[in-house]
Amino acid sequence: MRQRLYDRLAAAVSIGLLAVLAAFTYYLAELADQFRDARLPRALAHEPDYFVEQFAVTRLNQQGEPLYRMSAERLTHFADDDSSEFDAPVLVSLDPLRPKVTLSALHGKAGSRARETWLYGEVVLARDAFDRSAALRVETEYIALLVDEDIARTDRAVTITSGASSLTGVGMELNNATRVLTLNSKVRGHWPPPSAR
Repeated sequence: MRQRLYDRLAAAVSIGLLAVLAAFTYYLAELADQFRDARLPRALAHEPDYFVEQFAVTRLNQQGEPLYRMSAERLTHFADDDSSEFDAPVLVSLDPLRPKVTLSALHGKAGSRARETWLYGEVVLARDAFDRSAALRVETEYIALLVDEDIARTDRAVTITSGASSLTGVGMELNNATRVLTLNSKVRGHWPPPSAR
C-alpha cells in the first residue's frame, strides 16, 4: 500500500514538473516573439504625422528663380505614402516668362514630392491677360495639376470665360507652357461679334 502511494506521489510530482516546464517554455516562446516583433519595421498606417497651419511654400527653378507659390489654411502630411492634404489651397505661378495663373479650391491633395496635385471643390483657375489675349477664368469641381509639365486637366464639367466670350464642356486640358486649351466633349460656346467685345 505504501509503495502504491509512493508511486502515485512520484507520478503526480513528475506531471506537475512537466506542466511547469511546458508553461515556462510557452512563456519564453511568447517573450521571444515580442522581441522579434519589436525589431521588425512596422507598416505605417495612413495617419497624419504632422500638420501646419497657414502654410506657404515657394518652389524655385535650378537658377533659384521662383516658379510658383502654394499656400493653404492647413497642410496635413501622411508619412506612409508621403502625401499631403490641404484646406483652402491657392497656387500662384510666378514664372515671368509665362502668364500668371492662380488656382484656388476648397481642398487639395499632393502626391510624393508634389509632382502631382489634385484640387477639389469650387476650383477656380484664373489666367491673367497676356499679349493680345484676354484674361481667362475656368470653373470646375476638380483639377489635376502636373506641376513639372505646367498642365492642368479635368474630366469634369467646366465653364470658361475670356472677356465677353464663354465656353462650356466636359473634360479639359490647359497647357500653360504652350498656352493651348483643349475641351474634350459637349462643347458649347458664345462669341459676341468684335464690336461687342
